Amino acid sequence: MVSPSVLSSGPSLTFGNKIRPRESLGRVMEMLDHSVYPDLSPAPDDLQTEAERADYGHRIWSGFDFGVFPEQADWERFSAWKDVFDRFPLPHSPAYHTFRSRYGWTPSPRGRSGLMPGWKAQDLREGRTDPCEQNV
Repeated sequence: MVSPSVLSSGPSLTFGNKIRPRESLGRVMEMLDHSVYPDLSPAPDDLQTEAERADYGHRIWSGFDFGVFPEQADWERFSAWKDVFDRFPLPHSPAYHTFRSRYGWTPSPRGRSGLMPGWKAQDLREGRTDPCEQNV
């Protein structure tokens, strides 16, 4: 879990047990995670438009949805992108909603991921039904 001090506008950030001055992260904050751009060569080094920020956010959120935890710099970067979150919602992304919740922003409507849970696939294969499933 991210330390609350990471999301505040205070003078320092906490990384584990180490406290670093906010100024020392200036260069880190400028760097983007190029690993989320396997389709672009070279990957962008800055995000000039709101659409470019939305594309980068979508790539990070998609990775987070599948277990790739975002870098510390992305958590802080996204904290200033409320306009992008509001204009380009991803209702089916649990990561998108996690970021909104973490920053204390108003929730947006949620969608469904469309993925079938493993237990449901097993029930279907074995002919089992769950009469209470609609209540979950």
